[in-house]
Amino acid sequence: MAGTASIPRFLLPQHGLIWRRVANTTNGSMMTTTTKTAATRRTQLARFAASSHANNSSSPTSPPPQPSNILEKPERFNPPSHGARLARANGGIPRHYGGALGFEEVQRQKVKDYPGLPPPPESWAHRVLMKRWIHLTLTCGTLTALAIFTATENFKRNSPFVDMLPAWGDFLSHPIAATRQLVEVVRLNEMHNAKRVSEHRKRITDDVDKRKAYRKAHGLPEEQGIFGMGTVPLKNAEELAADAAAAEASAAEAAKAEPRKKYLGIF
Repeated sequence: MAGTASIPRFLLPQHGLIWRRVANTTNGSMMTTTTKTAATRRTQLARFAASSHANNSSSPTSPPPQPSNILEKPERFNPPSHGARLARANGGIPRHYGGALGFEEVQRQKVKDYPGLPPPPESWAHRVLMKRWIHLTLTCGTLTALAIFTATENFKRNSPFVDMLPAWGDFLSHPIAATRQLVEVVRLNEMHNAKRVSEHRKRITDDVDKRKAYRKAHGLPEEQGIFGMGTVPLKNAEELAADAAAAEASAAEAAKAEPRKKYLGIF
């Protein structure tokens, strides 16, 4: 026979021992819970009354609480101009969060490339940028190449012996012969320039001699200035003293002159 738990309630009778038993169990549990709640409330009320009574009894006799010690407002911290003068507790070693870096982290930072910063010290780019002899070689090499190029172009434009210069290929196939030929061409060019300078000087001296002969033939004075304008004769000591005395006299007369009248003290 099936138990009462598996039979629907609407099929069971409305009155009987089964429902009376269930009702008694429910009422007993409810009464137990109500009794516990009431006891808890009574305990809380008793504690509250005792604490309030103790406060009321001790309030007129107890002294007022003393104010707490309030520290004065500290002065403004004025750090020194140089950060190195700040006193540090750990002997001058800077602090950073996260503890000391390990050996692997330090080695990794030495080769790590950060954007916007110089290359790390142990990288190829750092060796190239920080080597002084590399910069010196590049600078001197560039200046030397520019000087050689300028001298070559100047020689080609002004020298009449350009056709005698060896070709660039001759320096690779026959470097000694090409170098000798280049030296001979440069020597011929220097001799040609020296001859031109000597002829120019000779022409100037001939012009001076011709002018002297012309002045002698026409009875002109020997003193001639630039562009035939003549020369100014030098003054002797007496003339210089007379000029100085005249300048002093004119300065004294200007000092003795009456002061000019001013309007409103300004004009």
